Amino acid sequence: MGSKVFRRNLILSFAVSLIFWMGSSVFANASSVDSGEVAPNFIQDVGDDLYALTSDVTIMLEKKMLPSTSITESDTDFVEEVGETASNTALRSGQKPQTYEELEDPFAPTEEIPELTDPMEGFNRFMFDVNEGIYDNVMEPVARGYRAVIAEDFRMAISNIFDNAAAPVKLLSSVLQGDFAKSGRVIARTLINTTVGIGGLLDVAGQEYDIKNVNEDFDQVLGRHGVPTGPYIVLPVLGPSTLRNAAGRVVDSLMSPGIAFAPGIAAGAAINLSENINDVSFILDDKEQLEDSAIDEYESVRDFYQQYRHGLMNE
Repeated sequence: MGSKVFRRNLILSFAVSLIFWMGSSVFANASSVDSGEVAPNFIQDVGDDLYALTSDVTIMLEKKMLPSTSITESDTDFVEEVGETASNTALRSGQKPQTYEELEDPFAPTEEIPELTDPMEGFNRFMFDVNEGIYDNVMEPVARGYRAVIAEDFRMAISNIFDNAAAPVKLLSSVLQGDFAKSGRVIARTLINTTVGIGGLLDVAGQEYDIKNVNEDFDQVLGRHGVPTGPYIVLPVLGPSTLRNAAGRVVDSLMSPGIAFAPGIAAGAAINLSENINDVSFILDDKEQLEDSAIDEYESVRDFYQQYRHGLMNE
């Protein structure tokens, strides 16, 4: 019995001594950290991944991140797909980011349209209002009644007749510009539509033979030979124009159906008025939409006119 008690006390003493020795070792290690010795590395490297939880380790992780120059092309392509992040990544990787000026607008015109000067804006706005009054009180009511009575197919046939009769203007303008391809189209369309198209009632050349129409006038001849457009002018009744276009209209009118084919001035005026009413009948709804949507109708008409004429010059 005495020997059992002795062995138990001996084991207990040994256990107490072992615990005391382990506690002393831990305390010594902790003291060595406080005294400036290097602490054990608690960051475990597992392949390319780093595992750590403390905020102090975050700094170490940032220092161990791959340098920005090591971003691969595939990584860049991926980042570029996520909007703003792409720009930041491009800056970090040394790539030259696109500036605002370098970004292409898909809806922008391919060629810059020259500015149209308007030094007589006060007079032009006054004449614009006069023309609008004539349109609202005379042309629009007549054109609406005309459209209500005359079927669209018949109105289109009338438009074809006037277009076919304008062949002399188109042919001379094309020749003076040296555009013999368009000159040939004018001749072919006139011959086909005058004969097979029953005097121009039907556009057989365009619908059956795919010979595209030509829209040329003396204003384009002047522009092709370097004459500047000059300032913007709103003509009485005739509407938007430029100084060069007004001069071109004088030449065009000498070969127009109202002058070339009319037996007298009154008949010529009636022919021109009939053509204008027929043309207006096709644009009544567009004109109404412009009036409702435009903040400044005068500027909208001026800008549209400039774009339209510039497009004709570059055909």
